[in-house]
Amino acid sequence: MNKKNTFIPWLWVLLCSIGIFMTVPLARSVQRYVSNRWGRPLFGYTVLAFIAFGFIFLIVYLVSKLKIRSPSNYIWLFFVSGLYVYFTLKLWRYPEEAVHFLEYGLLGFLIFRALSQHIKDKSIYVTATLIGLFIGSLDEIFQWIVPGRKWDFRDVGLNALAVGLFQIIIWKTIEPKIISEKINKRSLGYLTVLAAASLVLLGLCASNTPDRVYSYTKNIPGLAFLQREEPMSEFGYKYDDPEIGAFYSRLSPDRLEKLDRQRGKDFGTILNRTVEMEYNLFLQEYSPLSHPFLHEVRVHVFRRDKYYKEARAAKNPEKKREKFFVAFKENLILEKYFNQTISNSVYGWSPERAQKLKARIDKSRFYESPVSAGLFTSFYLKTMWIVILAFLLAIGVLNFALWRRPENR
Repeated sequence: MNKKNTFIPWLWVLLCSIGIFMTVPLARSVQRYVSNRWGRPLFGYTVLAFIAFGFIFLIVYLVSKLKIRSPSNYIWLFFVSGLYVYFTLKLWRYPEEAVHFLEYGLLGFLIFRALSQHIKDKSIYVTATLIGLFIGSLDEIFQWIVPGRKWDFRDVGLNALAVGLFQIIIWKTIEPKIISEKINKRSLGYLTVLAAASLVLLGLCASNTPDRVYSYTKNIPGLAFLQREEPMSEFGYKYDDPEIGAFYSRLSPDRLEKLDRQRGKDFGTILNRTVEMEYNLFLQEYSPLSHPFLHEVRVHVFRRDKYYKEARAAKNPEKKREKFFVAFKENLILEKYFNQTISNSVYGWSPERAQKLKARIDKSRFYESPVSAGLFTSFYLKTMWIVILAFLLAIGVLNFALWRRPENR
């Protein structure tokens, strides 16, 4: 195989990855500029336009270039394009996130082209997706390091999804002739190694909790700025309350109750002293790492007051009721679980206001607060690593067995 022919496709993968990484520090500025000038939906419409263009281009390519007549190829193209549209619309509240589909769709094509120099069987599609997952994870790690940006497991999933969907298009629509049905053991080796690497990387990211960040940044002063960033991953507790619904906290019920009871007056004083502080500056100063209690109470206050203000301004009665509902439930969380703190601050509501809202909503309706909803509450780190190590052991045994077995001729 010509080394130059092998190197060039991988160079394109590298350049595309670097290009994606380079957009991270600029993304917020670009988003603000576009949003202020043309509105945030422009991101979504741009993605939909590219999906439509790609769909038409592939139809023409299948008909005129590949001469494909089988209806199933076109059904698969329509189905996967529909998935791209569906997930773009699902992100319409934050349409700039849909740009991931364009970036990683292109990356998925480049990865396939580079991998096809080495893998000639159907494992290439899964292997390409795993490479996309690995690069997408590195992208999010870099994003977490950049001030003002944060890590998001959901974005890692979107990145891998964009690459994976494009692999389905290549597999089921284009059906490259160079790809055979049979999977050989060398290809399976590539796949399992990449699966193991991606799983370990995600495990390390999940293990990068506030305590661990504090531990290594304390010993490496140059990384102290990471203490002010939003945590990469956190473990916490889910509170199920019949009167409220559900909400999440980094603090156990006993710890939450104790802090509010013993330090509620001090916390209230801090909230009063910082009432003029810009909201995002407050969250940086009182981060989840250094002040989890104050961080959470301030986010609940912000969400309550935001929805209350929007409800009062809303003209549509249904929207007004919905926003009042959110404000009422968030206030209920504050009064029930942060009572001493909120009572000693300027953020407490009068009983009359709470009663007025209570009369306007269905108070028995279930509510799940999104505040701190990104916390892991269903498993522990030790359990996660036991599962990961078991998976790695299984991969090792599988590869050992495969390489001991002679290749069928």
